[in-house]
Amino acid sequence: MLPGHPLHVLFHGYVQSTHPVFSHSGFEEIVVADKRQLKAGVFFHQLHHRYFECNYGTVEMPWDRWFGSYHDGSAAATDETRARKKQMYT
Repeated sequence: MLPGHPLHVLFHGYVQSTHPVFSHSGFEEIVVADKRQLKAGVFFHQLHHRYFECNYGTVEMPWDRWFGSYHDGSAAATDETRARKKQMYT
């Protein structure tokens, strides 16, 4: 635990409670009047929903790279993810 001001805790709670709405919306960005206004989701997270056995964290955190569950969207990474899944369930 790190000491912090209660407003920091409230802000963190607010961000963590609203962020999943954007990342699970299925849209990569919010566009208003033909201008990008807000980045919503990332391809990294969409791969997690497609294959499930990869990309448990976020792009900014190295956990998936460290623990071997990183998927970069390439065909080689898809083959690796499928092989890992097959090995888990056999």
